Amino acid sequence: MDGKTKTLMPPNKKKLAERKRKFDLKFLLTGNSGSGKTHLTATYTGGPIHYYMLDKGGEKTIEKISADRTDITMDNFSLDSQLFSLFWQQFQQDEKDGLFDWLAENSGLLVLDSITRANLKAITEIARKAGITPSGIGKKIDMKLGMAPPHWGQLLNWMSTLVSSLQELPCAVVVTAHLHTIMNKDQEVVGRYPAVNGQFRQLLATDFDEAYLLTTRGSKREIYFTEKLGFEAKSRVFDMAKVQDITLDQLAKSYLTGKTVIS
Repeated sequence: MDGKTKTLMPPNKKKLAERKRKFDLKFLLTGNSGSGKTHLTATYTGGPIHYYMLDKGGEKTIEKISADRTDITMDNFSLDSQLFSLFWQQFQQDEKDGLFDWLAENSGLLVLDSITRANLKAITEIARKAGITPSGIGKKIDMKLGMAPPHWGQLLNWMSTLVSSLQELPCAVVVTAHLHTIMNKDQEVVGRYPAVNGQFRQLLATDFDEAYLLTTRGSKREIYFTEKLGFEAKSRVFDMAKVQDITLDQLAKSYLTGKTVIS
């Protein structure tokens, strides 16, 4: 040996090289109503924001903190009469029209608020198209009128297709989700998950770069990056358990400058 370090490279393989970072992370923000999910998305000012708003009243939060901005756009699908396929058609058209490439070129952000409502809209549409009519108020439950395994399989397919499509976009994406709490017979919390149905509940967080739990304590908003309160939060970027009262601008800046702690 001549004292020099020999670099071994397998044939026909490229060396892993650090790439120049751009803000194209895919976030899952999960929390109870009022935990600050929508509020956090609107604190991003590094580029334009486009919202697919499925939650009722979400636009009020955005207007409250971003009323003077001219670079925020929204497709509002919050009405109960607007089914999942209407949103999906708009998503596909926006992709053809180059919206997501334009967002990427301008350091923009796409927000789906929320996937919980998207899931509910999908259930409603699948049930209607299958001719399923749930028992009305005051009527006996008829199990034959409930969704069967093929219907739940179709729901999982729709939701998985949506998430995989979001993952492939060139721009940064935030997906919000409400929180579902599971308790044992002693009313102890054993798990918290995104409020969506079936297998998709366990699969959802695995498809995102970042999956955070948002909570409020008085007037303080906290974001957890590691498991907390029965929720398997995770971060592939930041080495910290939680952070308090930050903006999405601060988070994006920390990522772009290669920091693992948000200051």
